Amino acid sequence: MYTVITGASRGIGKALAYKFASHNYDLVLTCEKNIDLLNEVKKDIEDRFNRNVIIVKGELNREDLPDDVYILINNAGKCDYNLLQDTSYEKYKEVIYSNLDYTFLTSKLVSEKMIKARQGIIVNISSMWGILGATMETIYSMTKGGINAFTKALAKELKDSNVDVIAFALGAVDTDMNNHLSGSEREEFVKTLNNGRMWTVDEIADIIYDVVSNKKYNTGDIIELNNGLI
Repeated sequence: MYTVITGASRGIGKALAYKFASHNYDLVLTCEKNIDLLNEVKKDIEDRFNRNVIIVKGELNREDLPDDVYILINNAGKCDYNLLQDTSYEKYKEVIYSNLDYTFLTSKLVSEKMIKARQGIIVNISSMWGILGATMETIYSMTKGGINAFTKALAKELKDSNVDVIAFALGAVDTDMNNHLSGSEREEFVKTLNNGRMWTVDEIADIIYDVVSNKKYNTGDIIELNNGLI
């Protein structure tokens, strides 16, 4: 069976690709721009785990998808660090497309396969900022709040088709998305976390795989991994 993972050229998406491949899933992996990096991931996974890996740059099409897709992980996303007054409409549309439009388009396409098969799990990677809100990340927070609402609504819509929909509202994860922080800013931010550090991408991948594979959830759940952020 196949797992579809968006935004898989690096970070959490890449870690998820390796995790699911190591448990005998074939993969469909997407990226927005970094097709060379994604091709490296493909080759390494094929060599190490002997799995089938399909890679796609940009939006998925029907011809990209095999029939036996069991899991979709909507991981692709983008952030912009700015005051609302300093956020251009072009940047706003860019974040909206990456975080909301792409999730809508991919979920719509893949869920057709799942409904027909009467099985499947859609996993949305959200953020605690979609619950708490974050200064300088108003648009990002808005999109992640939208992902949480999308998850709950779609779970109700697909329940009778035996397709589950859940989201993980992540706290601080050590990815490139935090590269805007200086060394001192990073240290101060980490002090606000109850567990005293950021999650690693491998830890997040381990938790998501465990929850999904063992069905440690109810459909519609927003599972918070928040480092103690309140």
